[in-house]
Amino acid sequence: AGLSALVDTARDLASLPDPGGVLYAIVRRARTLLGADVAYLTLSDPDRGDTYMRATAGSVSARFQALRLPLGAGLGGLVAQTRRPYWSADYPADEQFRHTSEIDAAVRDEGLIGICGTPLLVGDEFVGVLFASNRTWREYHHDEVALLGSLAALAAVSLVQSRRAAATAATLAALSAAHEGIAQAAAAHDRFVGDRGCAAQADAR
Repeated sequence: AGLSALVDTARDLASLPDPGGVLYAIVRRARTLLGADVAYLTLSDPDRGDTYMRATAGSVSARFQALRLPLGAGLGGLVAQTRRPYWSADYPADEQFRHTSEIDAAVRDEGLIGICGTPLLVGDEFVGVLFASNRTWREYHHDEVALLGSLAALAAVSLVQSRRAAATAATLAALSAAHEGIAQAAAAHDRFVGDRGCAAQADAR
């Protein structure tokens, strides 16, 4: 069933050229596949050295939807730092993670208890973190973690490909605009030269 769901997911993601559409399709599918209350995805921000919330499914908290996770902080920050999956049946009480007041407040506002997160990787490129979470105590089994990891792998490749496609489209549009500008300038030059030629002939007469 898990393999069939992944095949369906790959097919769905391949039909979405827009990076934003890919992100929301990912979290919706993660929520469904793992029977989670909330699924969400953070993206890497290399300039700030953290990850930020980009897409959610099932979330009701504005504070949670605007959350940023410093590298190494919280469960998601640890996933981003180590590029390995982590999970907790009771995150608020789990002392293996470095809790911060901002992250804990957002998690509490959303009412999350069980959380599982896995990295989005394409080769050595870290893209972000995909999460499945529940508002009750939940033990995540290894097959569930593996399933989320497989979905994250599909998501990472689809996201990078859609970004590259969007960048290529933008480059082609810019080149087309530049070509059009050059053509217009050439036409204007030709008209100017033609006008000057006509004027010279008139003066000669």
